[in-house]
Amino acid sequence: MKNIGFFTLIILAALILVPVSTVRNSRATSAMDASPDISHSVSEASVSASSEENVIKVWRTSSSRAEDIPEKEYIKGCVAAEMSAGCELEALKAQAAASYTYAIYHKLNQSEDPSPDLEGAYLTDSTKKHQGYLSEEERKKLWGDSFEKYEQKITAAVEAVYGKVITYNGAPIMAAFHSVSAGQTESAENVWGKDIPYLKSVSSPGDKLSPECESTLTFTVKEFKEQLSDIEGLKLGDDPEKWVGKTQKTKAGTVTGITIGNRSLTGSELRSALELKSCCFDIKYEKNKFIVHTMGHGHLVGMSQYGADYMARQGSSWEEIIQHYYTGIRISDL
Repeated sequence: MKNIGFFTLIILAALILVPVSTVRNSRATSAMDASPDISHSVSEASVSASSEENVIKVWRTSSSRAEDIPEKEYIKGCVAAEMSAGCELEALKAQAAASYTYAIYHKLNQSEDPSPDLEGAYLTDSTKKHQGYLSEEERKKLWGDSFEKYEQKITAAVEAVYGKVITYNGAPIMAAFHSVSAGQTESAENVWGKDIPYLKSVSSPGDKLSPECESTLTFTVKEFKEQLSDIEGLKLGDDPEKWVGKTQKTKAGTVTGITIGNRSLTGSELRSALELKSCCFDIKYEKNKFIVHTMGHGHLVGMSQYGADYMARQGSSWEEIIQHYYTGIRISDL
């Protein structure tokens, strides 16, 4: 009986420490997984322009047209698309603040320098380009009988942070976020090649508890060669054991450079070719197979969603979560 009680305590502790539900919405991939447009930033003087109309113009991929969506409705749809409604309320608030700030950042950028590809929209609902969005009807379909419960929860998260944006030097930031890191987030400079002062590498130890933190893919020699076939100018020798050469990594584990055959590739290039979850990976060749062990999911820059939920479960507020993942920022009233 004592053993049963002991194991019960262990299970209860695990439920407190480790989120039961998956942090990411299963319908979404990591937001801004592709390299974002960081060629310019928003000026402090332009911030007041965002209050001119409380709508977000979104290019809807399902209908191939721009749609005006009220800001609160848009943020609810973003949180629903980007994070599981089963997460802690403070984590959902942090996601709402990040999604709102990200939208305002793009709203201001498009006001100053419109992109013809968006046809008047500020951003798309594609997670491959910007951040996801689910309409009320799409949320009903996703949540089914739990719609009322989850809608109320996400509405409460949005109401708590609406009108507050994450700023650096007075201007909204490009509030990048990802699913889960390898225990430490990555600097924008190491992933996108540009130093962004508020997107620095920070610890995220709770991520190592995530079931999505680690993944392994195994390729036969033929499969590995086929996956790399689209890389221009790549030549592989007769000995597969020599196909993978030296690897350069950051302190957070992100691969910045790797030699494959006769080519020097970036971690992003090889990640794309092999369809890996992140650029934090190791490759080894044994028994005529290539084994790729990947850590984290997404671009690894900015707020880790799993890490945010873990912090919330340990008692952190949404403000503390935001201040942890974004360096030197302020939470400001718009």
